[in-house]
Amino acid sequence: MENKEHYLELRKLADQYNLISKVTFLRSFSDSQKLSLLNCCTCLLYTPSHEHFGIVPIEAMYMKRPVIAVNSGGPLETVQDEVTGFLCDPDAESFAVAMQKFMKDPSLSSTMGEAGKENVIKQFSFEVFSQHLNSIVCCLYLLEFDAYPLD
Repeated sequence: MENKEHYLELRKLADQYNLISKVTFLRSFSDSQKLSLLNCCTCLLYTPSHEHFGIVPIEAMYMKRPVIAVNSGGPLETVQDEVTGFLCDPDAESFAVAMQKFMKDPSLSSTMGEAGKENVIKQFSFEVFSQHLNSIVCCLYLLEFDAYPLD
């Protein structure tokens, strides 16, 4: 319900500012549509404040697309400010300033996109996740073993 209300609010704003013919609203798009959009975009805008970890910025960076995100919640863990994208205050002006950087320097998208993919592989790959999980399990086992010695 919340998504529908937000969609209607955005449509109303687009209509109010005579942008309805310049804005495309895609809802519930397929994986192939998502890949196509990521392949064609300059960067990804991730606007939720205080959002949990979130897979969307990771997906974008894996596809070599920089991320402009709100400087709170999950993006603080996933987006490296001015390396893999930009972390902004949650207002239109901050996002516009970050977007303008890509317009002024078209090579920025490629540079940050490459850094983003490297960061995703280094920090969030299945191999890194499994190694981290294994180390936690081993530590817990050792703590348990030390607490109850066999002798």
